[in-house]
Amino acid sequence: MFRTYQTKLKNGMIVLLDYSEIPVYVYFQQYAKEFGRIERRLFVDVYVRKKPTNQLKVEYCANYQLTARQYNSIKNQLDGRVSSKKEVTKLHIEETKEKIYQTRKFLTKKIAQKEKSQNTLVKMRGDEPSFLKKVNSYRKLKMAIHQKKRKLHRLQVKMERLECDEKCGVVRLCFGSKKLFHKQFHLAENDLSFEQWKNNWEKARASQFTFIGSKDETYGNQSCTYDLENQLRIRVNRKNEGKFGKYIVLSNIHFTYGQENIDKAKVPTIGYTKGKGNKVRYYRALTCKFIFKNRHWYLNMSVDVDTPEIKTLQNHGQIGVDFNASFLAVTDVDRFGNHVHSFQVPFKAYHVSTQQAKQSLSDALKRVVDYAVVKQKPIAHEKLDFKKKKQQLKQLSNRQAKMLSGFAYSSYQSMLTSKCRKYGIAVVAVNPAYTSQIGQHKFMKKYGLSSHGSAAMVIARRGLELKKTEQVPTNRLIQGNQDSIMLKKRFEQWKELSKQWKSYTFGQKIELLYHVF
Repeated sequence: MFRTYQTKLKNGMIVLLDYSEIPVYVYFQQYAKEFGRIERRLFVDVYVRKKPTNQLKVEYCANYQLTARQYNSIKNQLDGRVSSKKEVTKLHIEETKEKIYQTRKFLTKKIAQKEKSQNTLVKMRGDEPSFLKKVNSYRKLKMAIHQKKRKLHRLQVKMERLECDEKCGVVRLCFGSKKLFHKQFHLAENDLSFEQWKNNWEKARASQFTFIGSKDETYGNQSCTYDLENQLRIRVNRKNEGKFGKYIVLSNIHFTYGQENIDKAKVPTIGYTKGKGNKVRYYRALTCKFIFKNRHWYLNMSVDVDTPEIKTLQNHGQIGVDFNASFLAVTDVDRFGNHVHSFQVPFKAYHVSTQQAKQSLSDALKRVVDYAVVKQKPIAHEKLDFKKKKQQLKQLSNRQAKMLSGFAYSSYQSMLTSKCRKYGIAVVAVNPAYTSQIGQHKFMKKYGLSSHGSAAMVIARRGLELKKTEQVPTNRLIQGNQDSIMLKKRFEQWKELSKQWKSYTFGQKIELLYHVF
């Protein structure tokens, strides 16, 4: 299991071979600028001109006086960017398909309304009190249809371009970010001069560089070595050895969080080669990435840490977690699925910064995981497809759209899984279908739970893999032909009940839930 730890580097002084000094940040800026230029040229050669990579490695190492490890680091960072871009392109294709479908669905509905409104207007004399109101409604429908048709055309053009790029293997990358690139065309609106924009642009394109680690290298990284004395030794490219020497050494580099895991990586283990069986010392690979942000340079060090053993017990029960806009509903059940305990953990997701929302959600999940550690029970959560839901934001209410767009909603599953792995808690993702409806009808009144607590109980019971879905109550709840509905599968029965349940008012729901049974 790979984990990444970060520390801020001090802007000390580097002594050159001629005994002059240069700030560390200035050296990093020069290093990142030079390596960024090489990376962009490599992108053109590999992904535009399609040159063979083996030939390019020899050529680049000779022309730019790089070591083989430095070239590999540049190539690996570039491959990561390209891989990420390809995945984003696939996501954009899926999103655009969904948007086209939703737009066509909207158009079909509005065109039918327009035709109906037109037929009504044709039959009217023109002196009716509601005539002008219907005319205005008709005009609004025409305008809405016109704008949606324009949007549909734009989406279709975008879809054609994305599919063509994917088919032809075209990768479109803007080093320095597209957003900043387009600011040069709107300098007055962004309160910038061209010189200021160019300076920001060059800094953005020289804001990071990476050294890839390997387990067969001393201390896990030959180009950027972090030794037992916590000194960071950075390999200088051969071109600048006459000025800086072979290495740049930074002393007293400490990580506030994760130092013990990094120290373990420095301790070698003895292995044997496959052929002759010679003894070899192996380390854990330490990949070092230097990032410039907020006027400081940071070191991100990635290391493979030991995955903790699972501490939860089988057949001991389950803890269900239901995610909501501002709190987590948690319900604990025993191994038979009976209720044990329920509680809520609030967190802040709105009207705070992204970092504050992230920390608040992290603290809330930590409380849930701590409870699971004490109870030695696995955690069950809903396996939600946030990407598909976000594609339908315009078709949702303002509250739902705000919730889906929030940081916490998209980060919940990954953060929960990460924390469970860290503390050895088994985590189970379950089908989210009809958890709220089943909880309201089966457990809310029985155990005196809230609707969210009862939904969490359904999630926990599903995590236990109980054989049967809860039976649908038929007392005055299912309208129409009950016999034909009850012949369907349980999930189909709950689907039909959920459709009918939406037609009830809040008061009617309370009446049915608390007085029918």
